[in-house]
Amino acid sequence: MNPTTLWWRRAATLLALGGLLSACGGGNQPQTVSIAFAADAGHWTVGSSDYAAETAPSDVSAAVADQGAPLSGQGLRIAGTNHSDDLFVYVWRLVDGLDPGQRYRVHWTLQVVAEVPAGCMGVGGSPGEGVTVKAGVASRQPATVVVDGEYLFNQDKGAQTQGGAEAVVLGDLTSSGTDCVAVPPERKTMSGEQPAAVRADAQGRVWLWVGTDSGYEAGSHLNLVSAQVVLTPR
Repeated sequence: MNPTTLWWRRAATLLALGGLLSACGGGNQPQTVSIAFAADAGHWTVGSSDYAAETAPSDVSAAVADQGAPLSGQGLRIAGTNHSDDLFVYVWRLVDGLDPGQRYRVHWTLQVVAEVPAGCMGVGGSPGEGVTVKAGVASRQPATVVVDGEYLFNQDKGAQTQGGAEAVVLGDLTSSGTDCVAVPPERKTMSGEQPAAVRADAQGRVWLWVGTDSGYEAGSHLNLVSAQVVLTPR
C-alpha cells in the first residue's frame, strides 16, 4: 500500500470516531480519547457484578441526567442498590483506530458530580468514602461472568477500595460539603494511571470502562460528566 492510501485510510478511521480519538502528533505519539458522557451516552453499555443470584440488584441503570443546581448541563448517571455488601456498577464502550497490537500506557482524567460530604453515616459504611470510583482500558470487552454461582467482572479491578492490574482507582463519591442533609452538587476532577499497559487487538480496538465499587449497603449513584484518556505507546 502506498503512503497516500495509508494516510487516507487512517484519516477515515479517525473521522468515523466522530472526533472521539485525536492524535497528538504522529507515529509513536500519545493519542487522547475525549469523552462528553451525556452527548456520548448512546455508545455506553451498563452492567453490574460482585453478587450472587439471591443478592442481585434489580435497579441498575445508566441514563442521561441533569447535573443539578447550581450546576448546569447533563451527564451520564449510573446507579444501583447494593444488596450484597459489594456491588460494582459499570459502563463500557469500544474505541478503535489505534495501532493493531500496540501496547499503551493509560492515564485517566475524569470529571464527575460529587454530592456526598465526607464523614456521613450509612448502612455498612459511608455513602461517600464507601463507594470507590474506578476506570480502565481493556484489550477485551468488559462483561459480567458467572463463576461458582458468583457474578464477577471479567477485568482485574480489585475489590472495593483496592485497585487491580487492569483498573485505576480514581477516588470516591465525596464532595467538599459539610452538611450531610442539604448537599449542593459540585464538579469533581480525579485522575490516575492504570498500573498495567493495555494492548490494542488485531483490529486496533480497546474497550473503556468506568464504574463504582460499593461497600455502602444501600442505593448510590454517580453522574459522569467528561473524561480524557491518554494512550501513550510503550
